[in-house]
Amino acid sequence: MVYSKLYILKAPLWFNINIMETNILPKDVMQGIFDIVKKGEKLYVVLKEEDTSAENKVKELLGEDDIEFLDLFDLIHEHILKDLCDSTSIFDSEPLLEKLGFRRFTEIFYDLTKLEQTKKVLFNYALLGRRGNAGMLQNLEGRRLSKSVIVLPSENEKEVEAFIKKWNVKYNKRQILRFLEE
Repeated sequence: MVYSKLYILKAPLWFNINIMETNILPKDVMQGIFDIVKKGEKLYVVLKEEDTSAENKVKELLGEDDIEFLDLFDLIHEHILKDLCDSTSIFDSEPLLEKLGFRRFTEIFYDLTKLEQTKKVLFNYALLGRRGNAGMLQNLEGRRLSKSVIVLPSENEKEVEAFIKKWNVKYNKRQILRFLEE
């Protein structure tokens, strides 16, 4: 059964199943590919190293439109990772960052100076816990870095933001990448 490249790009689930099950791409080509991710309408083929023969074979099988070839060095050096940091693999639906050994975290800097002392204490108990009882932060895999700075996995940031907003506390945040710990 032959499908057009346009169909492959519009239906990544089909692409995922068929690359893995029917071996559209030959094994020698697959060995040189680190991953394939989709961002918008564009397909990014991330090669383990620069390999024009693999590129040519992929182009023959999938066509040339809306496909960009990168090697792992290009991904970091050309700052392309910033654009692809929220993309997932077409092969296994895993986040690209995790496959590269990173995890996205959010640092939140908050300011309690506008709260009364009693409310500051209650805020900290709810956020950090008290007397062996876990606070919101522990339940969301976060931790305190300093007196008014916390860090947590980015997928949990919305819950903490909602909590902080309920207390009318001013805050700033920034995204960071950390290597996954073994």
